[in-house]
Amino acid sequence: MENDKVKIKVAIAGRIYPLKVTPEEEEHVRKAVDFIDERIKVIEKKYAIKDIQDIQALILLELASELSFIKQKNKKDTQLINEKIDQLLQIK
Repeated sequence: MENDKVKIKVAIAGRIYPLKVTPEEEEHVRKAVDFIDERIKVIEKKYAIKDIQDIQALILLELASELSFIKQKNKKDTQLINEKIDQLLQIK
């Protein structure tokens, strides 16, 4: 598995991070980096924040909040699907 990984370097907030990723992961990682860089620019402009640590904390908060919302929605969706399956299985 380790042999299947490629070495890439990504830059976030002016810092370089060397990573080892699978070829399938590389595109997703690069899109994530682009997303982070864009969010940094938006937060800097919108809130006039210059401290990169504060900006990163806000980005993390945004992402964690969004992830929590998605998980909650997926849980509700899964429950609804299971209820529908149960209803369909009872029809005979």
